[in-house]
Amino acid sequence: MFKRIDHIGVVVDDLAEARAFLESLGMVLERAQEVPERHVKIAFYHCGDGRIELIEPTTPEARERRLGEGKQARIEHIGVEVDDVPSIMRAVQGLGVDLTTSEPVPVGPNLNAWTRPATSQGIQFQLVQRDAVSRDAV
Repeated sequence: MFKRIDHIGVVVDDLAEARAFLESLGMVLERAQEVPERHVKIAFYHCGDGRIELIEPTTPEARERRLGEGKQARIEHIGVEVDDVPSIMRAVQGLGVDLTTSEPVPVGPNLNAWTRPATSQGIQFQLVQRDAVSRDAV
């Protein structure tokens, strides 16, 4: 069902500081963007075959929900690559796993869906179908 770990999502307090740190470790930026509909700024860095996604919430509500009080950073989710997000969504729902959305969500070039941790053993998985969104639509 899952092909490989695509990325680890880390919520950070300050995206610029976190980016500078990863770059000091020799990691290479893949892409960075603001995703206003999700109230975040993100940056993806290559790390071997996988990636690290830095996530900075952009509103006080999103910051409280995703980072919590006084935290500098925390691992939020594990992104796993799949061949077809809609079919995997149906498969995991058949196992009793709830998702945060009823339809796949395009972010950059990828289609995505997220599990609700309470229904997936406390772990939030992000299902990622890479390069599934037309470049014209991005």
